[in-house]
Amino acid sequence: MTSVNSTRSVTGPHRPPVLGAGYLYHCIPAHQRYHEKLSQLGARVDILEFLASHFTSDPDYLREVHAGTGSPPWTLHSYEYMIGSVDRPRPRTLRRLQRLAAVPGCQYIGEHVAMVGTTDTYSGNFLQPFGTDEQTQVFIDNLGAARGDFDVPLIVENQPQVLNRIGPRSVCEQVRDIAVGADTGILLSLSNLAMSNSFRPEVDRERELAFIPVDRIWQVHVPLACEAELADPAFATVRQDERWALRTLEELCRHPDFRPASIVFEIQATGTPSPAEPERTRDMLDHARRLLGVDRESTLTAMEAHA
Repeated sequence: MTSVNSTRSVTGPHRPPVLGAGYLYHCIPAHQRYHEKLSQLGARVDILEFLASHFTSDPDYLREVHAGTGSPPWTLHSYEYMIGSVDRPRPRTLRRLQRLAAVPGCQYIGEHVAMVGTTDTYSGNFLQPFGTDEQTQVFIDNLGAARGDFDVPLIVENQPQVLNRIGPRSVCEQVRDIAVGADTGILLSLSNLAMSNSFRPEVDRERELAFIPVDRIWQVHVPLACEAELADPAFATVRQDERWALRTLEELCRHPDFRPASIVFEIQATGTPSPAEPERTRDMLDHARRLLGVDRESTLTAMEAHA
């Protein structure tokens, strides 16, 4: 892994303590059963990540879902605040995001460095930004405005680079400049870096990773696949990507400035039909905690202090 940058700065007054390891929870019955199985296996889930898009029609349902998981600390994964757009989200969209973030235990909101359209023409998804100076400043300005809209911080995530570059910055270069300019944290998605390389082989993920200031990383997304499926030759790329992501995570954890609040596993790797076996997820959660150097006692203390 190429050496990563460090900006040696404090990323705002509300940075959470090290909470531990968790996974991205999809609001579907299969994930409810999966979480129950993890509990039966004695797995420790320190933090969950919920998708804002799953609660479009009923944001208050998140309270019920969160309570059903045991009410651990959690984060909101979103792209709807439109941090890459000159236009701002519709008032009803902002109110919904505020209601979601108000559910007790929310630590921060992760927003893609992306465009989602305009106020009146909403794509419903995120689009790769151009990487220009003007657009980078739009991100910075919108993140500044977010401090008045939410009681929790917004951090920025690198999205997959699947289109040609237009401006002077790659996705990770722009993420760096936005995070430094807005003085905020970064959600480093190793999953999206691997995906970028799959769509565009010329994308050097080690070079991209080197642009990320390691001391601004609040959270890491790590792909995790079903071990039985990884033995299938059809999933050779998934196997290689997962190995790279896990190796990169271990190397990051050796960096003296790397102290994220959480490591979050995406328990169904892109392009595979099944989630990781619950036993494998349990073991990887424990492995991530060991890498972070946290034990149960320190994790519980951090949770109580930040409640």
